[in-house]
Amino acid sequence: MQLKLKYHSTGTLVPNRFIENCVNAPDKFISVYLLTLKYASVNGAADIDILCARLGMTKEYFFEVFEYWQKKGFMRIINDTDMRFEFGDFTPSVLTEDELYTEREFNQMLQNLFGSRQLSPHDYIRIYDYTDMFGLGKKVVLALVEYCIMQKGRRVSLSYIDKVAQAWSEEGHITTEEQAREFIAQSKAASMGVTRVLKQLGLSNRTPTKDETELFEKWTRDWGFTLDAVLTACSQTTAAREPSFKYLDRILQRLYTRGLITSRTITESNIKNEDMSISIKEVMHLAGEVSLKLSFEQESLYQKWTNVYGFDQRLIVFAAKNASLRGKNPFISLDGVLTDWYNNHVTTITNARRYLAAQQSLNERIMAVFETAGINKTPTEANRKVYMRWNETWGIGHDAILLAAEISTLSDNPYRYLNSILSNWHSAGIKSLADAQRDAKKNAGGSPAAAKAAYFDRPTENYDHLALNPFADGGA
Repeated sequence: MQLKLKYHSTGTLVPNRFIENCVNAPDKFISVYLLTLKYASVNGAADIDILCARLGMTKEYFFEVFEYWQKKGFMRIINDTDMRFEFGDFTPSVLTEDELYTEREFNQMLQNLFGSRQLSPHDYIRIYDYTDMFGLGKKVVLALVEYCIMQKGRRVSLSYIDKVAQAWSEEGHITTEEQAREFIAQSKAASMGVTRVLKQLGLSNRTPTKDETELFEKWTRDWGFTLDAVLTACSQTTAAREPSFKYLDRILQRLYTRGLITSRTITESNIKNEDMSISIKEVMHLAGEVSLKLSFEQESLYQKWTNVYGFDQRLIVFAAKNASLRGKNPFISLDGVLTDWYNNHVTTITNARRYLAAQQSLNERIMAVFETAGINKTPTEANRKVYMRWNETWGIGHDAILLAAEISTLSDNPYRYLNSILSNWHSAGIKSLADAQRDAKKNAGGSPAAAKAAYFDRPTENYDHLALNPFADGGA
């Protein structure tokens, strides 16, 4: 591509008239002109492929820009085949009055849109540029002007219309009247919709912001919500102190991820949520919660119990009534109970009663062991698991465990010593009380008191590796 200046210079001279005219030109057009002007002033040549790549445009678009600046009088296309161009300050091509009159019908349509605001010949010429610069047909241009007036009123600046024309052509790819009318219809619907939503949120004393309009368009255009669906979802903003579009956006995002995008499905979900809230509050009350204000964690736990574990409300209520819940958050403690039931396949109230009865019996046996050993604590789930290991897995009888508990009273740490004794007996195959007593007498010469002392002195090894130390939560 050959480039030259009308007046050669070692610097890059920009005509003052160009500076005045570039105010109304699209940004990309200015970049193309200045960059190629610089090449013309420095070395008189440039690789058009490199220029197009650098500017992010096609050759066709590149030539459209040059035609625009030629029309303005800042360059000449000497030969478009050989790609020879000359830059300078030339006489711009101005439409004569007769040429303007050839567009009399189009001009009248434009003037009708602007009403009492009189358009000048310069205004008409500038609007004509949309067909040259952006390839928009006259009907599209009329729709474009109508849209801009709808947005800004009849005093809308031509600079604003320039930017919208460029956006339609380059970003929205709106090049036909049908596409333009569809875009305008969507914009009107969005504008009315945003206003309706503002009113629903109690914010009807102001006009929508740009961000609010963009959010509404995302909900309806990208996510597929209808206006009725958005208005229905507004009912869920009552929990917020100051309802806003951002708060509503988070609600709609959750609904969208669950596939709830119609007014009917959202209403059904709201009813279900209301029923769930009533059910959760019933459980909270029975569990002993002081406040019945629902939290996200409580809702999530309840959904886990019902959706994942498959428990019905009757079973959950039964658990809240009969489980021993401790701590500041009894509702959250209930999760441990129900998770234990789920892991042990307790799925009905009948099964739960049997399970609780077995658990009570187990607790009573553990309490007898604790009292014998001088341990002052209430059995926990960890205690129950360890006792089951001693009694069922290792097969050591309850009476033998009580003997071990009696022997462990001589230790400063009965928790650790009890488990060490039972670990020794398990290794020796001792399971019954008789076997345990014989082993104690054998090591202590037959004296019960000596047997205790013998077992207190007996462990010379470190049995920590055998002990799970499940009682560390109340350790001595």
